[in-house]
Order: sequence, then structure tokens, then C-alpha cells
Amino acid sequence: MNKPIEKTAFTDAHLGVSAEPLKALTAAQFAALGAGDVVFRKQMDAGELAEFIPQAAMAPAEQRLELLMSADGAPVLIADSEEAIMDWIDGHEVRLATLH
Repeated sequence: MNKPIEKTAFTDAHLGVSAEPLKALTAAQFAALGAGDVVFRKQMDAGELAEFIPQAAMAPAEQRLELLMSADGAPVLIADSEEAIMDWIDGHEVRLATLH
């Protein structure tokens, strides 16, 4: 009675097509799906951010900065406030993804 539930992918056997096509994408293909349409926001200290984006070193190392990245991980915007990030998003046709 208490059998474990197994998740299975449905296939169209005669075509060999999976009902879960996203699982067949490479990491690069998956990231490119939302590039230009989806952005992510992350807060970081300028010193930490400068390891990835040299321009962040222009700010004091302990200053908190807001980083906006596209779905493929490319930096879009560095700002000093959430308000600046939200203003930029409002002026562009992008969606802010939330992480849970």
C-alpha cells in the first residue's frame, strides 16, 4: 500500500520524443532560453563583485551593490540601490526572476 511514488517521463515511443524536452538541453542552451527576457538580482559587496567585474573596484570594497544579470549569467547592470534596479527593469522589456 505504501509504495514510493516514482516520477517517469512520458514518451511517444514510436517517435522517441520525451514529454520533458528541457531535460535534453545542455546547460548553455538552457541558460540561453531566457537571455534578454529574464534577469536576476543579487546584492554583493563591491570588493567581492570586483573579482568578477573589475569596474566594481571603483566603489569602496565594503559598499553593497546591486547586480542585475541576464538568464545566461551575463552582467546587465551594477547599481547602488534596489530602486535603481527596479527603475531600469521598468524601462526595459524584461522580467525579474525570483529565486525561492
